[in-house]
Amino acid sequence: MQGYVLEVNAPHLLVFRWGADILRWELNGDGDMTVLVLRHRFADRQQAPSYAAGWHLCLEGLSGILNGKKMPSMAGHNAVKYGWKELYARYEEQFAERKRDSE
Repeated sequence: MQGYVLEVNAPHLLVFRWGADILRWELNGDGDMTVLVLRHRFADRQQAPSYAAGWHLCLEGLSGILNGKKMPSMAGHNAVKYGWKELYARYEEQFAERKRDSE
C-alpha cells in the first residue's frame, strides 16, 4: 500500500496517509522516558478490533527491540502465532462495552 507523508516535525511528529487511512505518530518526553502516541484514523469502524490487535503486536515488538531483544515478525499471517485472535476478541469486547456505555 502506498503512503504519503503529510506532516513532519522531527523528532516529535510524523503524520502520513496509508491508503485511505491517516496515521499520526507523536513522541513526547516524560521525565527520563519517551511516550509514543499513535492515532490511526480509518473509515470502517468494524475494523477497529483488527487494527487494535495488530498495532498492539507491532508496538509490543517495537518495545522488545528497544529493550535489546531479538523479536520475531508478529505481522501479517504470523500475528496469529503471537495472540492476535485473543487480542482481537479482547478489543472487540472493549469497543462493544464503550458503544453500550455511550448509548
